[in-house]
Parts: sequence; C-alpha cells; structure tokens
Amino acid sequence: MNKFETFKCSLSAKSFLLLTLLILLIATSLRFYELGNIPHGMTWDEAAIGYNGYAIFTTRRDEWLKRLPISFWSFGDYKAPFAIYLNGLFTFLFGMNLWAVRFPFAVSGVLSVLGLILFVKQFLIDEEHIEEETARFWAIVAGGFLTFSPWHLHFSRAGFESGMALMFLIWGLYFWQRYWNNQKLWLVLSGISFILAIYTYHSAKITIPLLILILVWQKRKKILSNLKQIIMAGLIAGGLLTPFIYDSIFGMGLQRAGTLVFSQGLNIFVLCKTIIFQTITHLSPKFLFFGETTTLRHGDGHWGVLLITTGILGLVAIFKFLIKHKKSPLFSLSTVLIVTGLLPAILGTEVPHSNRALLALPGFLLLAVVGLRELACFTNPIIQRSILGSFLLFHSLLAIAYLHDYYTIFARESATAFQDGYLEAFTYLIPFEKGQNGNNQVDKIVFSSDYGQPYIYALFARKTNPIWYQGGSLIRYEFKDEVTIGDLERENTIVVASNKDDLLGKNDKADKIIYGSDGSERFRIYLNLTK
Repeated sequence: MNKFETFKCSLSAKSFLLLTLLILLIATSLRFYELGNIPHGMTWDEAAIGYNGYAIFTTRRDEWLKRLPISFWSFGDYKAPFAIYLNGLFTFLFGMNLWAVRFPFAVSGVLSVLGLILFVKQFLIDEEHIEEETARFWAIVAGGFLTFSPWHLHFSRAGFESGMALMFLIWGLYFWQRYWNNQKLWLVLSGISFILAIYTYHSAKITIPLLILILVWQKRKKILSNLKQIIMAGLIAGGLLTPFIYDSIFGMGLQRAGTLVFSQGLNIFVLCKTIIFQTITHLSPKFLFFGETTTLRHGDGHWGVLLITTGILGLVAIFKFLIKHKKSPLFSLSTVLIVTGLLPAILGTEVPHSNRALLALPGFLLLAVVGLRELACFTNPIIQRSILGSFLLFHSLLAIAYLHDYYTIFARESATAFQDGYLEAFTYLIPFEKGQNGNNQVDKIVFSSDYGQPYIYALFARKTNPIWYQGGSLIRYEFKDEVTIGDLERENTIVVASNKDDLLGKNDKADKIIYGSDGSERFRIYLNLTK
C-alpha cells in the first residue's frame, strides 16, 4: 500500500468484533481493578444502597420497615428504587462488602460501552446512510471515548445510580433505533429501558420524558404509520410506570423536586439569571476540563469530566456547523442529549454537579465523534494522517495520565469524601459488642458522629435485620456529635473518637487507630473494659 494513501475509516465485520471485544476487555479491567479499594472507603449513599438492598432481599422491608417501597427514605432524602433492589441480589451472592455493592454499577459501566458501540453503528447506518464498514469504525471510536472517559470511569466505579441510569438510557436509544427496522419487539425493550432509567435515578425523571418527546417528534411522520404499535407500547409503559405515578402523587416520588431552583421562591428575574448562570457553569472549561467540583465524591478535583481532546473535537464539530450551517443527524442527536442531560444539573441548587449531569455524557462524546469525522475528511493523506495520529497520541497520553492520577493520587486524597475508616472501625468493634473471639461483651460503644451517619455503617457491617434494628438491636451503640474526655471514664465502654474530637492529653493514647488511605487518622479507639 502507498504510504501516502488516505487512511480509510472503515472496519470489516471480523475487525469490528475483535475491537469491540478488546474495548470491552479494557473497559472491564478499568472498572473492576481494585474495585473494592479505589475509591477507598464507602460513602453514606453506598452504605444505604447496600444495606437497604440487603434488607429488601432478606425481609422485603427497608430499614424503616416499609414493605417493598418505591422511594427509599435516606438521610433526609428519598432514593429511587431500582439500584437498591438490584443491589440486594449481589450482596446476597457475594456478601455484605464494598466490592459487592459496587459490582452492579461497574457492570453497568461496561454495558454502557457496549450499548454505545451498537447504537452508534446502527444510528449511522439508518440515519446518515453511510456504509456499514464506516459505521463500524466510528462506533468503535465512540466506544473508545466512553471507555477512557474520566466522567464515566468515576461514576461507574462507585455506587452512583446515575451510572446505571446512563446505561439504561443508552440501551433505550439503541432499542429505539432498532425498532425502525420493522422489528416490533425493540420498541417494548426501548420503553422498558427508558422506564428503568426513571426508576434508577432522579435526574432521569427530567431527562427521559424530554428525550422521548423529542425522539417521537423527530419520527412523527413514521409514527403515523405505526400508530397501533406506538399506542400499545405506550399502554405497556403506562402500566410499568403505575407504581411510580402512584408514589409521585400519594408518596414521595417527587420529593427531589424540592431541590430545583423553581422551589426556592425566586422571582422571575432572579430565576432566569440563576438558570443562565448555572448553564454557563456546567459548560465552563473549569467544570468540563479542569476539575471544578463541590466534593471529591463527584470528581478528583484535578481532571475535568472531559479530556481536553474530547472538548477540542466538540468545538471542531460546532465550528463546522456554524461555518457550513449544515448539521448531521449525529450532530443533532448530540445536542439533544447534551441539553436534556444537563438540565437536571442546571435546574438544581448545587452547582456544578457532575453526578446530576452525567446523562449528558453521550452527547458530548457523540459531538466529539462528529468533530473527528470532520478532521478525517481531509483529502490530503499527509495532513489527514498527521492530524489523526497526533490526536490519537495526545488523547492516549491524557487518558494514561488521568488513569495514573485516579488510581494513585485520587485514591489517597478521596479518603475524607468517601468516609474512609468506617467499615474497618465497625469490623473491629463488633467482636466487643457481641462478646466474640474471646472478648468480653462491653456495655456501651460511644461512637463519634463527626463524619456523619455512623448508624448506617453499623447496620451494614453487622448485617442487621431491619426488624431487629427497629426493635433496638443497636442499643449498645451511642452516637454522639461530640466525644469528650468524660466518655473515657465510663466503665466497660469503648470510645471511638474522630480526628476532630479533642480529648486533651488522651489523643495520643488510643488503643487502636484507624487510618485513611491518605495516611491520616480517621478514628481513635479507646478500650476501657474494666467494670
């Protein structure tokens, strides 16, 4: 082959299959490597999801003894149900541990990659009418972008419902696309996927209905000839949504609406100003590329939600649109996904919020695919190969640098944000509480509440039946906002102080110290086992 020949962006069926398997292998490795240790520690939400899933699976009741709820009360808020119900299966199979809690979310991350590859391939064939060999190539590119996406990796390696909802959104799009090839079953599967997204994460309650309306509008001419099937699918969807609708009207299904800017009592001028400001915030380079976040639970604080190369390709796509005034179907879809996906975060009261905005990620990545396709259109083979080669090199270097920082620096720095030390502390305490392993049973365990919600970690570590919990099974525990020097004088008592508690001259005399992944003291444990 002439070395100056233009690079052909196409793949054979065999190459496509092999590259898909390779990408899935890489995606699986990145999402499962040290899954139970990085991030080190378990957030309140992970503990609540894991424990309530266990409680539902074993007793059909949540921690408050509500039978098979649609909304789960948790720390002054209500959680969507699907991830919790699903988690119960995996904690039953693999035990009550952090790896088991995170397992279904990591699987969702891998399935998202597969779903995006299949969707992009089908979409380009159906909507842009390009050759299948070319569609395969760009589908692999899209899958590669998602595999190494900082945004996606972060939210598929911990117990974030948003990552699972994203997976259902992507598969919903794929099944929707397949339906228009006269395969009726796909419409039902698409509806189920979109509905599961709504049952998985609150942001989807805004994004999914808007997205469906736009998809239906785009296909309005074809829908008239398939009206009977659409109506039947709508009836099935309505039936599946009945518990959600009932809970929204008579329960707490719409409780999170109170966190939207519309519920803050703002006048119309301030409301519009707030929405504009929050839109700009979520599209700013500080958020997208340079790690602006309100908590390390939602990002590492150094890297943005997108790699800079992804952003550059997105700008290329936008620039070409502004110059040519011609948009491809993939460009249109990417803008729809960005707008509908960012909306829950834009309308929220805490900004920027990468968790609520995660459903916009496919839009940004598809926009990058559009940009890369434009760069690949250069007819001069030297320019084309130079651009594509330089991009591949730069993008790979950025991805490697991010992965190194994530598995090393972030793994250390995230100790506080991920409540590191709780599980280790309770694992150490349980034998004293129950008089096991040759230890005498203590009368009381005084535990600091400085890091918040210690009770849920006790329930998780003890595998406590929720009926026993409500019956007083934690009677030996006393959770205090402030541990004092006087607590150390209590007989047959264990005191667990945080690094914020000042016990005067006793700070360096703890019998056991629990350290975080950053090397800092998280808990100091004092044993006063005399009566």
